[in-house]
Amino acid sequence: MILTFGEFQLDVDHFELRRNGQLCKAEPKVFDLLVHFAGNPGQVFSREDLIAAVWQGRVVSDATVATCIKSARKLLGDSGQSQHYILTVRGRGFRFAADVAAADDRAAADSKKPAAASAHRSFVPALLVLPFRTLSDDSDATGLADGVSSGLSTILTRIPLLRLSNQAVRYGDKDITPSARALYENTGVDYVLEGRLLSHDGGYHLNVQLVEARSGFQLWGEQFVVAGPAATAVNRVVTAVLAKLEPQLHRAIYNTVRTAGCEPGAQELFLEASSILALKGWHPESFTTAAGLLRRSCRLAPDFALAQSYLALVVGLGNRIGLIGNREKSRVEALAAAERALALDSMDSTVLGFAGCAMADIGYAERAVPILRNAVEINPANAQAWAALGSACLLTQRVEEAVRHLTHGIEISPLDSRLSVWGALLAVALIQSKDLDSALHRAELACQRDHRNYIPRVVVAGIHLLKGDHASARRALDDACRIMPDLESTQVIPLLGETLGGRLLKIR
Repeated sequence: MILTFGEFQLDVDHFELRRNGQLCKAEPKVFDLLVHFAGNPGQVFSREDLIAAVWQGRVVSDATVATCIKSARKLLGDSGQSQHYILTVRGRGFRFAADVAAADDRAAADSKKPAAASAHRSFVPALLVLPFRTLSDDSDATGLADGVSSGLSTILTRIPLLRLSNQAVRYGDKDITPSARALYENTGVDYVLEGRLLSHDGGYHLNVQLVEARSGFQLWGEQFVVAGPAATAVNRVVTAVLAKLEPQLHRAIYNTVRTAGCEPGAQELFLEASSILALKGWHPESFTTAAGLLRRSCRLAPDFALAQSYLALVVGLGNRIGLIGNREKSRVEALAAAERALALDSMDSTVLGFAGCAMADIGYAERAVPILRNAVEINPANAQAWAALGSACLLTQRVEEAVRHLTHGIEISPLDSRLSVWGALLAVALIQSKDLDSALHRAELACQRDHRNYIPRVVVAGIHLLKGDHASARRALDDACRIMPDLESTQVIPLLGETLGGRLLKIR
């Protein structure tokens, strides 16, 4: 069957897209998306509809759908602003606007049959970010409030599986916002984020709170002091709020999954694993637990790319820094999981970030660098991918890039235990750039981020040794051994290298 619209011809049987007879290269899922749209012209499809039809209900993120739509529009000459074929229907989804002619009417009719719904639906957390309000007619304050709530809505998509409700526009012009419970009943969201901005001494106070929609309980709240001018404060405020908010969202999701009272599905197992590492830190027991949960998730849903890629990261990083035993077996497992994840979904920034990080950690850093560059190009807010890119650059002796990317990844990250490892890697990069004072500052800050992590303490010991302070080096190493009593060369050498690591082990 050939579907024709405008200058384009979709050859469904031969998987070809042509424009005025010239072959256009289309990724498989982009092609499938175009076939679905062209086979159902004029119909409006939500993201959930597209996932059911194009991905056959397989678990994919909103970012994957958005990237696929962006690629399809690019092939057709559309963009986010100029839409001739794939139109965004505000608050509803997407519609294919072209007139389509089908060479085979029977086949075209078959293509219009609704896709079967997924047989099993797991818990997918949903968040509604309400438009932040101001208590004055100050236009600068209004612009700041709108910018912060909009920025948060955009960047929070980096949390895997978290869905951001598009219903916020319904409440922007209302003087009184419905209660959290009413929002739960009207939109089905699990959590609501709201904020109020007040002018104060030439600046502003921003009060933000996260509420569980079903119960109406406040899960977290904090006040942020914002210095003026408002026009230059948006990005700074968004980063400050995200740093405090993301760990609270992980905690809320973890508690919801843990108290569900039923057998967890693939998504719940993934959410539990990612929340454990975010909340409890990167330690042998948390890595072992997370890896076990992710293996179960992959067995339940072999095509779940996020679980495959995160399993690769956990096992690969655990291999690199000695948190998981049987190094050769874990290396093989990490590579297989990363390869499968990339084969399943090469358009999701989170999948690319996890898989690329794993490949760098198990010895394929040169291959990992372009994968991670692609991840941050797709989603510049992906802090994990920035940090992983910095780590890969460090392994490939691109020291200046490593410092730059790790610094940026840390700056846009939540204030959770990941900063302990990322800060330690940044300190190692600064050691290689001969900036020992900055390296010591970063390593000591990394120690503060997680009191149970030996990695930054090993780095602190190495820096003191380089500075000639053997007593401080021994104290830092003793602190690392307190956390990891059986600390050995497999944990130290990958961090500090053969020369410095060997010197440090001699003073133990």
